[in-house]
Order: sequence, then structure tokens, then C-alpha cells
Amino acid sequence: MRTGLPPTPAARKYLPSLTISAGGINDCAMADPTRLNRRRGRVNGLRRWVQPTVPVKHMYAHRSKLAFQAAVAVTIATCTLGARADDIRVPGDQPTIQEAIDIAQGDDMVIVAPGRYNEAIDLKGKSITLRSEKGPSVTVLDGWNKQDSVIKCISGEGPSTRIEGFTVTGGTGYGGLYSEEETVGGGMACVNSSPTVSNCIFVANRAGYHGGGLFIGDRSHALILNCTIRDNEAERGGGIFNMRGEPIIRESRLMDNNARYGGGGVYNYATNARIEDCMFRQNRARFNGGAIYDYDSRGSLVRCTFNDNIAMYNGNAIYRGFRSGTAVGGECKFITIHDDIAGTGGYMIARGRPMGACCIGAGCLIVDEEACVKAGGAWLGSGSTCDDQALVACPAPVEGDINADGIVDMMDLVLLMTTMKDTGN
Repeated sequence: MRTGLPPTPAARKYLPSLTISAGGINDCAMADPTRLNRRRGRVNGLRRWVQPTVPVKHMYAHRSKLAFQAAVAVTIATCTLGARADDIRVPGDQPTIQEAIDIAQGDDMVIVAPGRYNEAIDLKGKSITLRSEKGPSVTVLDGWNKQDSVIKCISGEGPSTRIEGFTVTGGTGYGGLYSEEETVGGGMACVNSSPTVSNCIFVANRAGYHGGGLFIGDRSHALILNCTIRDNEAERGGGIFNMRGEPIIRESRLMDNNARYGGGGVYNYATNARIEDCMFRQNRARFNGGAIYDYDSRGSLVRCTFNDNIAMYNGNAIYRGFRSGTAVGGECKFITIHDDIAGTGGYMIARGRPMGACCIGAGCLIVDEEACVKAGGAWLGSGSTCDDQALVACPAPVEGDINADGIVDMMDLVLLMTTMKDTGN
């Protein structure tokens, strides 16, 4: 029994390839070979589309060339409008995460089963969602022995590129920006890209230069949401290094990160970073900025908590470097007395209330009285400033006074020994 006529040569050249049966057209796959064999085990290796409603007997009731071309046109329209995103499962449909990314298109979702995946992956500019099936506690991206960032977004990825629910570990950084030794983004490197990263854990990653956990640089505006950045290391920005962008870091925890120079938790360089509802705990810097180091940056800190961060020289909590004017919200909390703010970059804080100079340790900032008292500081009164006259009321810095309590005692020695232990000295 004859079930249908083959398409004309013109149809083969310009139109989708059709699988025709007595019940109608079942599958439609674009002639582009990249759309073929996207998932193992698929019937005929073709991508499934919405079934057209034109039965064969109507399509071929008139055997004229005109009737056939009209039917093909209807099929093309149906295939085009019926295309939908695919779920590509790893390892069910593709054996590796990178292979799944390579064949993904449009709004496809790559879903990764629990396991440990020894890969360094590149999102290749694709607007896809990469997510774990069961969450970061059981789904690990391990960059051991790959000599690269575990995740790279370096091809203009936007907010619709989503990475959700992984533990990212063992990365050593991307060497394509500076050199193979001066790597950036041990766990993840974003260059001129703005992906959305949520519910991930970045732990035990290293970079030779910037961003042990993450590097967000060169006009990148990434959103980091509900992530834990822990025990990462770099020269600058042990946890995160932000450069020339406007990233948002929200509801995240930065703990036990180490910077061989500055910014144990975060280093901001020429960046307007917005950091909201984040917790900085026990981050370390060998020089300045135990939790945060700002250089030529004017971002904002909203409802953040600082607890037991250490810098060997200045700014256990925050160091305000060259030409920095980050706004520190009055809702921010400084738990320990040595979580101070240092530097002369010039801070704006908690606008809308009577403002004045607040001495916190050896540093001074402009804040309302309530925020100053909560931070354990000494408020110098409404309208006071951190100029030379006001600073006479602040305690002078004492060499070796790590916890900024005005004296050098056993507590400073304990903090020093803790820092040396954490940095492996």
C-alpha cells in the first residue's frame, strides 16, 4: 500500500525533513544535523515536535504538485510553531555534562543526576538551564586535574543562562585572561557574561591571581543567589573577585576564604557590586580587607553580617581603598569588636537619619548613632566628620592590635596564630 509521495528536490533542499505514515506526519527534524540525535534512544534519532493535524488522505487527495506543496507548507508552519524546549538528562541521554551542553539549544534544560563529575565545563554562550536533579549535597562538579575553572561563562552568556544546585570544587582557574600562572575564577570564571547562579556551593577552589571561588569580570553583571562560598583561595578575592561590572550577590554565605593579599571574602575592583543579606564569617587576608576590599568601587552593602574576619594590617571587616564610596546600610551588623572598617576611601552610610562620625577600632565612618552603637563603635555626634579634628577622638591604631581593642594582648596572639594556621604558614 502506497502511503505517500516523496518530497520534491526543492523541498529536500530548503524544507524540514518529514517522516510520513498512514496516520499522518509523526516527526519533524530540521535539516540542520545539529538537531539530530540529540538524545540517545529517541525514535529515528529525531526531535519530537507537535503532531500536525493534516491526514495523509487529505494531503494526497489531489496528486498535483500544487496540492503537495501546500501540504508541505502547512507542515512547516506546524513544526515551527510546535517546537519546544528539551530536557536532556545526564547520564541518561548524554554521558557527560559537556556533551549535553554541546547539543543543547534554545531554552533546553540539562538535568544532572546525583554523582561526582570530573569535568571542566563551558556554557558556550547558550541560554540554557543547567541544574542538578537532587541538589548540591549529592551533585558535585569536580575540577581535579583539569587545570581550569570548573565552570566557564566567557561567551556573552546572559541572565537566562542558569546554573542551579551544584557543589563546585577542585578548580584552579581560567588562564586565558592573563596567563596560565595568573589564573582567575578557580570555581567559576565569568568574563563579559552575566549568568544566574543559585543554590550552589563553591568550596576548595584555588586561583593563581583573582577570585578563588568566582571571578566576575569585564562588564559582567552576574546574579549570585543563595550560594555558599567557602574555603577558597586567591591572591585577591579569596571568595569572589568583581571587576568592572554590577553584580548582585544575595542571600549568600562567605566563610573561611583566604586572600594572599586583600579581600578574603570579596575584592571589588572598579565595581558597583550590590551585596544583600549576606554573611561574612572568618575570612582572612594577609594584608587588608579581611572580609571585603574595595578599590575604586561604589557599590552597596544591605543587611549584611560580619563575624570574626581578620586582616593582618587594616580593615578586618572592610577596607576602603582608593576612590571607594560603597554605601554600608545601617542594618549591617558587626558581631565581633575587631570587625572594623579601615581606609580613607570615604563611606556613605544609612542616609535619612542624623549622621555623624563613628570610630570603629582604628577606622572612622559616617553613620547614624544606632548603627554605630550596634557595631560596637563610638559615635562622635550629629554632624561630626572623619576629618583631622574629629579623628582626635578616635583611638590611634596600635601596631599588632589585630582585634582593634587598643591594646596588644594574648587575644591578638591567638588571632595571629589562627590566621597563620588557616593560611598554612
